[in-house]
Amino acid sequence: MDPKLLAARDVLERVDRRLLDPESDAIVWPTGFALLDGELGGGLRAGTLTLLAGAQGQGKTTFAFQMARHAARSGRPVVLLSFELEAETLLQKAISAAAAERSSSTRSALTVQDVRAAFEASDNTGIGLPERLSEHPGGIDALTAVTQYAPQLYIHRSTSTQTTLDVIRAAVKDVLVEQGVAPLVLVDYLQKVCMPDHLSEEEQVTRVTEGLKDLSIEFECPVVAISASDRAGLEPGTRMRARNMRGSTSLAYEADVVLILSSKSDVVARHHLMYAANDGAHFKEWSVLTIEKNRSGRTGGELEFRKQFEWGRFVAEGQYVSEKLVDERIYTE
Repeated sequence: MDPKLLAARDVLERVDRRLLDPESDAIVWPTGFALLDGELGGGLRAGTLTLLAGAQGQGKTTFAFQMARHAARSGRPVVLLSFELEAETLLQKAISAAAAERSSSTRSALTVQDVRAAFEASDNTGIGLPERLSEHPGGIDALTAVTQYAPQLYIHRSTSTQTTLDVIRAAVKDVLVEQGVAPLVLVDYLQKVCMPDHLSEEEQVTRVTEGLKDLSIEFECPVVAISASDRAGLEPGTRMRARNMRGSTSLAYEADVVLILSSKSDVVARHHLMYAANDGAHFKEWSVLTIEKNRSGRTGGELEFRKQFEWGRFVAEGQYVSEKLVDERIYTE
């Protein structure tokens, strides 16, 4: 019998075994953002594709990597396909974020720039990374925290000329074999996955999207893919929506969850800017996460999280947006 043909009785028995066995594979993976988890019905679900979109510079990689770190800290393996950043750069962000999380005053925690300086020191003194980080308050504790979950975090340095869907599938399978459980898969970003040149951009994006969805089902794991915006979504005064994801209508169709990340100062209604102190400068400290599609819960939720990009993170404790937001802001001379 085709292994993909399931009797309903067998499905119910599988669910019962999972509930009775605490060591069984997870069906829901918390993101580490409690407010988002509540909207998603607990977190990222196995067998689903989540798209995280937004204009350049909105913190998409930071947000997704924070979810990945939370999964790894929880003891779950993660495969990060990074087309944008080197592994060392990502780990610099991880160490700085860990320092900020453990500091009573964020301002005293070592920044990403501090960690980068320790990583890239060229003084030829023979001093190692722990000793260099120990010069900063909380540096050793932050390094220790990252070291503890490092065995669960796999970073694949991906390229748009070589990293195909087959390469991604092989990497996921390797981690599954090594760890014994399927990993959370993070693709940064979807439009960079290598596809045949003779295909149009729409055909390429369609095949990648369908392939990532198939991969989530095949390995029964959550897949999170970052998506770039099209030109229309980058126009001044335009609020990016799911229709602005670059490449294909299949993006929104195939995905189980679509999240759009925007700077709050770009999407809050103009009257809030006009009457706020300092022309609403504090809105720039926040990002709005819009839940555009959600097959496991409510759609349309507007959440906000404080940016701390100097420390490579968002503050995980978010809140619901209380101000009125707009689809487009009209600019006048």
